[in-house]
Order: sequence, then C-alpha cells, then structure tokens
Amino acid sequence: MSINLSPAQRDIVEAPDGHYLVVASAGSGKSRVLTERVRYLLEVRKIRSRILALTFTNKAAEEMRHRLQEVPDLSERTFIGTIHSFCQTLIEAHGAGIGYPAMPAILERESDRIAMLEEVFTQSAELGRYLKQRPTPKERRSFLYDVRETISLCKRDWKKFQAISNGDWDSPEEVQVFLEYQQHLTSQGVIDFDDILLLAYRILSERPAVASIYHRTYRYLFVDEAQDLNSVQYSIIRTLGENAASVLLVGDPNQAIYGFNGSSKEFMLDTFPRDFGATLVELRENFRSSRAVIRAANALYPNSIELESATLKGEIKIEACADEDAEAIWVREKIAGFLADGTHDDIEGPITPDRIAVLARNRYMFASLQKELENHGIEHYLRMPSGGATLESDLGRLFDLGIRILVNPKNRLHYEELLQRFGVSESLAVDGDDPLALLQRACETASESARPFIRPLLEAWTLLYADVNKFTTVLGDLETSVNQWGNGIECQVEARLLALADLEFLRAVWANYSRRSARDSRSLSQFRNQMATGETIPNVEGKGVTLATVHAVKGLEYDIVFLMGMVEGGFPDYRAVKAGAAALREEKNDAFVAVTRSKRLLYLTWPQAKFMPWDRERRRNQTPSRYLQEIEQKNPECVISAQAFHVAGDSPSYPQTSANDPSKYP
Repeated sequence: MSINLSPAQRDIVEAPDGHYLVVASAGSGKSRVLTERVRYLLEVRKIRSRILALTFTNKAAEEMRHRLQEVPDLSERTFIGTIHSFCQTLIEAHGAGIGYPAMPAILERESDRIAMLEEVFTQSAELGRYLKQRPTPKERRSFLYDVRETISLCKRDWKKFQAISNGDWDSPEEVQVFLEYQQHLTSQGVIDFDDILLLAYRILSERPAVASIYHRTYRYLFVDEAQDLNSVQYSIIRTLGENAASVLLVGDPNQAIYGFNGSSKEFMLDTFPRDFGATLVELRENFRSSRAVIRAANALYPNSIELESATLKGEIKIEACADEDAEAIWVREKIAGFLADGTHDDIEGPITPDRIAVLARNRYMFASLQKELENHGIEHYLRMPSGGATLESDLGRLFDLGIRILVNPKNRLHYEELLQRFGVSESLAVDGDDPLALLQRACETASESARPFIRPLLEAWTLLYADVNKFTTVLGDLETSVNQWGNGIECQVEARLLALADLEFLRAVWANYSRRSARDSRSLSQFRNQMATGETIPNVEGKGVTLATVHAVKGLEYDIVFLMGMVEGGFPDYRAVKAGAAALREEKNDAFVAVTRSKRLLYLTWPQAKFMPWDRERRRNQTPSRYLQEIEQKNPECVISAQAFHVAGDSPSYPQTSANDPSKYP
C-alpha cells in the first residue's frame, strides 16, 4: 500500500463500500487516488469481484495500468480502459442479442462519415435538392458537417436518439436523413464511432440477463474525468452500477470543456448524487503547481484550489505585444533564454525543450511562432488531439484500406477509396463475400503508377487473410519490398521514408494488440477496430517544445507554459462570444485548464493588433481577453508589460475591432 498519500487522499482510498463523488481540483492527485484505491481493494481488502475503471483517454488508462503493474493478475482482476474500448468488448461478446453476431467495422474517420452522408443526399431524389441549393464545394461541405453534427448529438443523448429513431421529431427531413444514414451504415456492415456507445447501452438495457452478468462481474466501478460525461455514457454507467458495492466518480467541474460533444458536468454534479445517493468529497489540495499558477487559476474560479500546500513561488507574467509577429518573437526569445540558462530556481533539474509548452485556443495562432522557432533552430512539434491511427504514406494507406476490405467485403466506401488510390477510373461493383477476390480485381485494374505496390500488397493481404498472426511477417515482407523500390516511384526517397515510418508504426500497434490478447483469440477485425478506437495506438510524443491547443493537452502538465493569443475573439473564441452564456462558461473552463497545465512558470501574451479572418491587408486593434483582466485584477504581483514593441515598418495605430461585435466574424 502506498504511503505517499495526504490524509484527504487516504480517506478516499480507504473509504468503505458505498458511492462517492470526488470533486477534485487541478493538481490534487486524482489519478493517484484512483490508482491507489484499486490497489487497496485488490491487495488489502482482497475483494473477489473485478474492478471496472473507465477513463476518457487511452493514455490515462495506460498510465494507470503501468502504475499498477506489480499487482498480481491485474488484467484478470480489472478492466482499465476507455469507455469506448469497454463498450467494444461488450458488443463483441453480446452483440448477437441485438442483431450483431459479429462486431461491425468502425467508421472512425470524420471524412468517411461525411462521404457516407453525401451518398445519402446524392442517392435520394427528395434529399438531393438540399445539396443542389449549395453549389460550391465549400457550401456543400459546411452543410454536410452541420448535418453530421446534428446526427452525432442525437446519438450522444439517449432520449434524442429514441425520439429521432421513432420519428417523434420536429423536422421530418432530419428524421429521413438520420434513418437513411443509419441504413447506409448497415448496408455496408459498419457503424460510426458514436454507435459504439449506443449499441452497448442497447445491450445492457434490452437484455437484462446480460446486464446481470456485468453486475455480478464488476462490483466496483470507477470513472475518471466524470465532468465530461454525456447522456449515453452516463446511462451506461448508471446501468452498470445498479447493484454495485461502490461507484466512484472523480472530476473537476471547472475542467468541463467538451460541451460541444454533448457532455455536461450536471451528470456528475446533480444526476449521479441523486441516482446513487453518493457522498460528496472535495479534494482541493495541490501538489503540482507553484503559488503563482494557483493564484491565476483561483482568479478565474475563486478558492477552487488550496494555496496553503504550495511551497514554490513560481512566476506569472502578462505580456502585451504589438502584433502577432511581435508576440511570436517575444515567446521565441523567452524560450531561447530558458534553454540557454538551462536552470531555474523553481524547476528541478535542467530545463529541456520537452518541459516547455505553448498553448493557444486554436491551431492557426501558431503560424508566426512556428516560423520563428524554425528560423532559430528551436526543436518543436505540433501536438494533435488523441484519436485513431493516421497513416501518411501511399503504401500505408493502401495496406490499411485492404485490411478494411478483408474485415468487411461489404464496405463499399473504402473499396471505392482503394480504387481511387489505385487510379481506377471506373467504379467496380462490390458484390460477393470473397474479399480477396475484390482486392484481386482492384489490383488487376490498377493504373501503371500504382504497379510497384500491387504484388507486395496482394501477397500481404493474402497472407493476413489466412492467418492474422502473420502480421509481423507481413510487415517485414513489405519493408523488404519498400527498400527495393526503384526510380519508378516519384519522390522515391521521401516516399520510402514515409512508408518505412508507417510500417514501423503498424509494428508498434500490432505489438500493443498482441500483448493484450491471446494468440488464439486474435482476429483482423478486432485488431482494426482497436486501431479505430485508439486503444492499441502507441503514445508517441514529439520532440522539442510542445505547441498545442488546450483540448490536445488535457491531463498533461509542463514546467513552463506560454498561453498565446489572449484577446477577445481569440480566447474566448469568437464563436463562443457569438453564442453567449453556455459557450462562454465552457471557454472559461478552457482557460482554467490552460492555466493549470503549468507546474511552475506561466506567461500569457496578447497582440495589441492582428490580421482578422475577413481582412488580411491591415491589422486591427485588439482588446485583451477578459481572462487576462480577471487574472491581473486579483494578482497585483503579476507583471503587465507596458512597453509593447513593434515590428519595423508597422504603425502602432490600427483600426479598432471589438470581439463583442459578432457581426464582424464570419
């Protein structure tokens, strides 16, 4: 049993059976509490039931498993993973009860769902007129994205899903689109990412015998980041926890930043305590951040984090810059200074690039900074939000498309994409149940430019179809083929490097999958679906200074954090300014998350003028973010730079733009 626990943490870890809501502030050690609670139940209480611990990211689940790796038979005594990965295993085991004898292939890519929706409209005489009313590709794509979002929100709310499925909906057209979209998915043997949770909940709610199995198996249920639960996710947890000895939800309402996905902190704060009679426990200690960072966080949400336990002073500074180029120069110079000095009184050990992060509300804000860092040789990378696998080479994409066809020969969408990548000008019918025959036909009709890929890919697919456990052998064969490429492939060197990188990535993905599954139980379908949910994707961190949006660093921490673009319309985002109350509350949570990613030093910058989306010819004066003003007002020691410098040739006087005038934004 770990001894590195505060009294408040130990009370939660060693609490008797019962239901608990732990409201844990940033840096309070909630991950440690969850981990040690699992260890306590297994090693001290020696419970006989399995433990179900659900997280929101594969990275968080992997970290929990790593911390508990000394616990004997951990995988047999627990399920630690994302709620999507748990629901996937539930469908694989019991999907036959609702008409899915085999786990369907998962349509995880946004582009695939948009393509499927476009089919719905183009193949319907009634619905086709909606696309005709939007003649440009941009208008059409924007419309399809809006429709996709409506469908997705309905699938994340069980009551809305039932209503639109039953036709009890205000818009008959939306009902028709929804139902035809679902029929298109079914006809191709696929489900989209949102369906994973829906199907799992259907099994639990429509098959009481199956629910009873899970009630007996998992008597202890933990949920991390509970402020981000949506309706379907909470419904699954409520059903699983009906007869549990203990349900423990941990979260921070001030870090609820996924409202655009249908999430709501109310499930954690109101619904769960009402449904389960849960005991409220607050964990407001901080073991991570300096006093300066905590003061900045408490300026946004007063008294959200205890200040008493913080010992290091730290630093916070707000810097006004002439424009976005000057802002990038200031950040770059500050980073270079830290790296040159190599040490700081408040930071243990040497300062290296990986201990520094630059955050912004949106990725486009990094454009000037990326140029600055590149021009001065400062290593950096743009961190992307977690998700499924992304392959970058032509070979890797073709290989993956073939795997999708091997798994599901009815998959017309990806077969058409495979043909396009092979340079086949005319569509080939997708019929029959022999995926190898389909792939053979595609290879036979491939254009001359695709010929170097044909033989090695077809051999690889044939071997995999016969035995999924030959995956490592297949990758080796493909690697040998890539190294033999001649001058027939354009950009030979670059193409080879991209292909080899993809093959190495797939080797790591397969290693993760095979490590967690018995040889006799492996299948190509299961492997591909675990790729889709990100469960087997290795946690590959880039090298150098991290550039990231706030959503991409949830759960991470850095010694030094810069927060750029802190102007009205930038942070808070202009869309939130237009939308008003609820959106602005979530924007403030975004700011709280951004501030609390810092462990020691925090620097917030804003351009006094910048180019606007509708005018790239002249800059407009900006208003500092309301969050800067709140932080400055409650932190008199915070240094505000009064001397903003200017790029040569630019005038310090610009036309004024107010972010409070939403008509100015597209």
